[in-house]
Amino acid sequence: MSVLKSFRFLSESSKIVVGTVAFSFAISGASLMAEERTAVAVSAASSSAQDLMNLAHSGRAEWENFPGFTARVKAFIATGCVEGDITVSSEGAIQHTFPTTEEFAWVDRSLDSLIGHRLPTGSAIRNVEFADEQSEHPNGRLLRSSNPDERSFWRVQGDVVTEVHRATDKSRFIISVGDVWRTAENKHLPRNFTVTTWEMPSNRIITARQVHTEWVRVGTFDLPLKNSAKTNRSDGSTVVHQLEFSNHKLTAK
Repeated sequence: MSVLKSFRFLSESSKIVVGTVAFSFAISGASLMAEERTAVAVSAASSSAQDLMNLAHSGRAEWENFPGFTARVKAFIATGCVEGDITVSSEGAIQHTFPTTEEFAWVDRSLDSLIGHRLPTGSAIRNVEFADEQSEHPNGRLLRSSNPDERSFWRVQGDVVTEVHRATDKSRFIISVGDVWRTAENKHLPRNFTVTTWEMPSNRIITARQVHTEWVRVGTFDLPLKNSAKTNRSDGSTVVHQLEFSNHKLTAK
């Protein structure tokens, strides 16, 4: 699972886990029963960095043996609402009937993120190590890549990655998870997260993006029901994009 694919954004049953935000909300532990939280805490205290990353990877909800689906979609833009249809193949290929103009380019990005993140990704991120000695941080342990060229950090609490930090010479971003959506199998899906991007080396915030996603159970799969994103920009403007899904139908095998 590549970091860029895993957190491509632009953006994650009906049990909802609410935390105390900041990438920055404490999340995953609140979704577990008290006994499970105790077990996770004990395990985390004695686990290696790789063990924690493996646990977070295995906690993600993925569409195993996915047949594909179709749905009706409303796309809300500044000038109103446009409706269209989407077809998602068993391999995750997406087709839709929305215009191909620049005004609707965000629809492709949103669908790619929603669908792509749910496809099986293989093994967890490898070659991680603890970034500090703080074992009781509210949002979990801080991990980093053992390859210094990557400049990647993650914070893991229970079975959820609660923060992702990536940096280049020109920019850096932090993804901060507010809370997650739990499936009937107690796997997690993204519900609320923020993405803050800075210009480097000035450290000027370029954008702050809030993403909210709702899911609906169809057969044995949790499919997107609504995806809303609000982006505040450094020039003072705000852009809101929202997709609403209905009439979900799994593809017959």
